[in-house]
Formats: sequence, structure tokens, C-alpha cells
Amino acid sequence: MSTQVSLVIFEGGPVKGRLEKQMQKIRQNIVLDLIDKARLAGFEKIIAVTSYPQLAEELQPMQVEVFQDQEQSGRPFHFGRCLWAVIQLYGLKKILYMGGAAAPLVSSSELKYMREILEGNEGILLANNYYSADIVGFSPGEALAGINLPPIDNTLALALSNEGGLRWIPLQRSLGLNFDLDTPTDLLIMSVHPDLGSRAQAAVQELSWDLSNYLAIKDLLNDATGELLVYGRVGSNFFQYLDSHTRCRLRLYSEERGMKALGRDQRGQVVSILGRLAEELGFTGFFQFLSEIARGAVLDSRVLFEHFRWNLSQADRFASDLGELDLISHPGLRQFTAAALEASIPVLLGGHSLVTGGLWALIDAGLRQEIT
Repeated sequence: MSTQVSLVIFEGGPVKGRLEKQMQKIRQNIVLDLIDKARLAGFEKIIAVTSYPQLAEELQPMQVEVFQDQEQSGRPFHFGRCLWAVIQLYGLKKILYMGGAAAPLVSSSELKYMREILEGNEGILLANNYYSADIVGFSPGEALAGINLPPIDNTLALALSNEGGLRWIPLQRSLGLNFDLDTPTDLLIMSVHPDLGSRAQAAVQELSWDLSNYLAIKDLLNDATGELLVYGRVGSNFFQYLDSHTRCRLRLYSEERGMKALGRDQRGQVVSILGRLAEELGFTGFFQFLSEIARGAVLDSRVLFEHFRWNLSQADRFASDLGELDLISHPGLRQFTAAALEASIPVLLGGHSLVTGGLWALIDAGLRQEIT
């Protein structure tokens, strides 16, 4: 049996509005940087699955197989069916799947580490997050035929383990494997980190987004007199890292882990303690209270939005992250975001990655700055 590991990168989806177009441009450059790193890591076969013609064109001279996903009219994109089609078309036996912007800070050595594990083993599964993965390695490729093909990549690892019977091998916990780019907040965080690839770094420099709150939180993490509130889907392992690598006092409120993977958001089951507090105090009062107990706040706002039962577009969520009030169409979200902007402390709003890899990247950037 062939031991060659194929890297499969997915990057695509609808793009609407100015902010999403800016994000897509950054993500595209992250994919190009990732391919350079993968070549250094020994990957010979790389397949890029994309719905973006411009990205497909830029990949042509890089000796990459390009699978252009053409979504059929009236039929939404289905991740599992598309991945299975790629595996069958190219006859893939051992696969490392990555979302296009799943690991903008990953190193070639980390990619090599995963390739070597897959090369030397059969019937295994690798994942950067077992319950919500966007990096998944598995062997054999035919294991996909034995599972209910998942519509999104987050549940692929769970399905391959529970239904496909593959043996899960936990990956080392590193920043490179656990920081991904989902929101503008993630982009702003990665822009202050020295490990960002050259193409992505150049693209980020073309933007004029405000970094002041991110730099303030980075400094607060290293301030022995400071106090930071962290809220959202925070795992126990990451809290241990926070406790060991920061100098400030921490107020941690963790809830609704697995919200998306378990489908709680789709079923309207999300319930948040801080969400209830915001409803009782009003948004202005809520952020005023946070300023009384901390000198900075980092909020996984998606949990709050689901608690409020807000059906938000991606464009609205992105605009909230950046504080672009004029671009927000949802009245409640506009009020919430305005209250966060008017808070007397720096407040970062974002998704799950903000309170995992995002904070990790800010801490690491601060520590690296101290060394230099």
C-alpha cells in the first residue's frame, strides 16, 4: 500500500460585502504560504479545492492539482460529499485535510510531523480539535465511505472515530495547529505575530484596520497589576496555559463548548449566563459592569448572539468584530457593538478562535517581543 500522504486544502464559499472580500484576499494568500510550507515539509501531492477562479489561476504555476468546486444551482455546498469526490477522483489513500486558513501560523516542521505520523500508520485519525476540527489527517481514505458524510468539516474527526472506527492519535498542542482565521478579529491578532507568512503579511499591511485594542490586551496580559475577563467556549487545557503564561489576574467564564459540533445553535438550545446578564442590565450597563471588574475583556460573542436568538449574517458578525457600525444591518447587534465600543476598557469581540488560538497568539507575540 502507498505510504504517500496527500495534502487536501479547501478554500471557498460565498463572498459578500467589503469586509468579506478583504478577508477572502487574506485567506487566499494564506493558502499560497501554506503550500510553500508544505513543500518544505515533504508533501509531493497537494490538491486545492476552491470555488474562487482567481485562486485557481494563482495555483497553476505552483504544481498543485486544482479541483474547482462548482456549486449546483439550488444545491448548497456539502463538505463531506466534496471531499469524498476528491478522494475517489485522485485515488487518495492517506490524507491530511486542512481548511484554507486553518493554520496561518503553522510551521513546516509541524506539517512534517503530521505527514510522518500518517506515513507510518494505518487506520488512524489525527485532528487539531477532536470536537471541532479544521485539520484532520486520516488513513485509509476509503474510511469516508463508511460514515455519514458530514456537511461541515468541524464534525469530520468525530465521524471518522465514532462511525469509521479509526484510532485517534492526539496531536501536540501548539499555536501553529490551534490558531485559525475565521473572523476579522483573528486577522488582526495574527497580524501582530512574527510567524505570519510573507504573502499574507503583505496583504495585511494593505489594510488600515485599528489595532489599538489588540495591542492593549497584549500588554494587559503581561501586566502583573492588570485583570482580564475571558468569556466563551474556553477549554480547560487552554485555561491552564493562560494561567501559566500570563501575569495578569484572570476572570474566566466558560460555557457552551461544542455549541456548533453538537448542533445546539441549530436547535436553539444555547443558554448563556453572561447573555442573561446583558439582557438584565442592558448592553450599556453590561459593558459598564465588565469595566468595574476587569481592565479588559475578550468575548466569544457568538455564544451571546445565539443566546439572544439573533439570526445574523456573516457580514454583520464581521462588522461587529471590527466595530463598523455603519455596516451592521441588525438593530440589536448595532446597539451591542456600539456599547462595546463605548466601554471604558478595551473589548475584543470574535468567535471561538478568539478565546483559544487568538489569545494564545497574543500571549506568544508578547513573549517573543520580550525575548527580542
